[in-house]
Amino acid sequence: MPSTMQTALSHISLASSRLAPSRTLTLVVVCGAAALASVGCGSPAKRIETGGPESITTVTQVDDQDIMGATNQMLSSLLELGVLKQTEQKPAVLLIDRITNDTTSDFPIDNLVYAMREQLVNSGQAAVNTTYGANPESKLAQDEAKLDQFETGERVRIKNDFALTGRITEVRRAAGNVRQATFTFRLTLTATSGPRKGLEVWTKQAQFTKQGTKASVGF
Repeated sequence: MPSTMQTALSHISLASSRLAPSRTLTLVVVCGAAALASVGCGSPAKRIETGGPESITTVTQVDDQDIMGATNQMLSSLLELGVLKQTEQKPAVLLIDRITNDTTSDFPIDNLVYAMREQLVNSGQAAVNTTYGANPESKLAQDEAKLDQFETGERVRIKNDFALTGRITEVRRAAGNVRQATFTFRLTLTATSGPRKGLEVWTKQAQFTKQGTKASVGF
């Protein structure tokens, strides 16, 4: 199948054959430049920093930079408060409960969860229980714990100190062709052991409002 360039040049050749010599050169130059411009007008692929200043910013969708900004704001608050350091066992053991996406933006909720876990675990203040419940994240680790229990005859139970839950919501507005969306990220930490068992011991929200008529590159 002929390429776009070949097709354009064929049309130029046909048109020039029907014109006087004085007009042929002008037509070839002008049309040739147009053909080259049409072929080379695309943006070549390149690698950019995830969530960086060259990332695409949309109006009504949750973008990478929104997730990264929310994670940094909320987790900085939790780590600075020091509530995770107030447990008997160190580091505190954390359960990741439901984090619900109540927006119309379709994005993997794990992008948010794992960004939070990275900061929590690497801070040394928390360890995440990945063997809890009927659908554990690490079935192999859960099976190893069950094997230890079978061999020793003793029930092995990890003491969980906290459960982390969250929700992402949105509010949309429009004025003419200008659209606006506010995304709110909320996290809540509930104690699951100790004297404050069952109580909310920390909560934080991060909001991002975006306004415009179309998506753009950059902030």
